[in-house]
Amino acid sequence: MTVDIDALQAFCEFGPDRVYLLVAIARAKENPATDERDRPTIREVVTDAEELPQTVGQLDHAASSFDATYRLYLTVNARDALAATFDLRRRMDDWLEMRLHGNEEVAAKFKRVDSEYKSVLQSDACADDSYFIFDLDDATQAEADRLESALTAETTVRLVRETPNGYHIVTAPFDYTAFESDVAYELKTDGLLFCSYVGDAG
Repeated sequence: MTVDIDALQAFCEFGPDRVYLLVAIARAKENPATDERDRPTIREVVTDAEELPQTVGQLDHAASSFDATYRLYLTVNARDALAATFDLRRRMDDWLEMRLHGNEEVAAKFKRVDSEYKSVLQSDACADDSYFIFDLDDATQAEADRLESALTAETTVRLVRETPNGYHIVTAPFDYTAFESDVAYELKTDGLLFCSYVGDAG
């Protein structure tokens, strides 16, 4: 599978404080022989649509450095960079207080502030949209079409993306409590949208 840059650029809505994260993940079930420490999650912030191709390339290159199968994802909801900045500053104040009270281990966090910021940015509290992902595992094209049709009757379907073992259907938020479908799915309210495999598996 290749990354459909055009589709991602059309989907993403950037702004002064609105960014997205591209995330490369080597999942345990696809890498049973690889220790978790040898397949770190890699995150990169994307601040505008023109950056997407370059950032995808950077993650592809970074993932190929590890002996693992990596999947590339995009945060389905834009992230609020300003909210993340204030959240990180609060956390850093907590780390500083802990350090002043004798916790020497917390000092390591100050050496990886960039990584900590990306982690904060990905947190639910920093979501700047509320799109849903309907995640279909082991689903056929016909089942995905059927669910998409049912969802279209309830809300706006923004994107349909094939995954390695199913489909992701992205919708605008709606009251899903009464929604019914004969197609099995998992609803993710702030999930990651599958883009492609990257690295040596790309």
